[in-house]
Amino acid sequence: MPFPDKLPALAATAVLAAASLAVAPAAATAGSDNPTARAAAGAAGPKVVHLHSNDRKVVASDTRFRPGVTEFRVGRTTSRGTSLLIIQSDNLQAAFGKFQKAINGGPGSADAMKAFDRMVTIYSGGESGARWQVRLGRGSYYVIDTKTNKMTTLTVKGPRRHATMVRPDSRVWATKQNQFETSGDLAGPWVSFANHAREIHFLDAGRVEESTTPKDVQEALTSPKQPKWVLPGGFHLEVESPGVRTVHFQNVRAGKYLLICWMPSEEQDGVPHAMMGMWSLVPGV
Repeated sequence: MPFPDKLPALAATAVLAAASLAVAPAAATAGSDNPTARAAAGAAGPKVVHLHSNDRKVVASDTRFRPGVTEFRVGRTTSRGTSLLIIQSDNLQAAFGKFQKAINGGPGSADAMKAFDRMVTIYSGGESGARWQVRLGRGSYYVIDTKTNKMTTLTVKGPRRHATMVRPDSRVWATKQNQFETSGDLAGPWVSFANHAREIHFLDAGRVEESTTPKDVQEALTSPKQPKWVLPGGFHLEVESPGVRTVHFQNVRAGKYLLICWMPSEEQDGVPHAMMGMWSLVPGV
């Protein structure tokens, strides 16, 4: 494909071994959610959880906190391009077995993707430096390093916090027809991404030359060559499940952007959403 493809970052987790799933919930840290301390400091804001990983483990600054809006900030990771994903599932090993079959393509891959979508809920993620807000309900969650498959668990319980998400400067959403729509021109620093579709999606927002046309994109999707109109910059918003809405802190530069998703479809065996028309050219301000 001629465009940056983030699918391998998620696909890496498909090799989860049974041993790596035996993660006991960690004890609460000194940074635990403290209503008294928050009240003394002023109005309540989102719960901030810092994440980082290395070859041996994934670490969260707090692993037990109350439900509500949580802001995740990713520090150091194992390598460039490694993402830390927030996932909820009753059986991760079985779920990623289905995902492995889905990305392999061929007969049965669409059904495997449908099964994977039903078995997990993904609340986005990010590489080193990423920062995003999402509303978490009560339950247990995994933080997974897509490079090493190492993970830790988060326990969300207790009364709900009443913090709200930051007001986004621009909005992007995936529609029920597996298309991208926006509230207007892309603007930063806060970009909202909501998945109103029936399938899991992510968002690549690549900068392109102002002269780039829909015809250029259509031709590039069927060509093995890298198009000359792709520019440095842009940003990537990680995978999220249907019904999930996130707000991300991003550097949105002026120019034109190509919004595109490469996830395999539930409808056609092994076909990425981009090849089915899930892309859009939009200006950024």
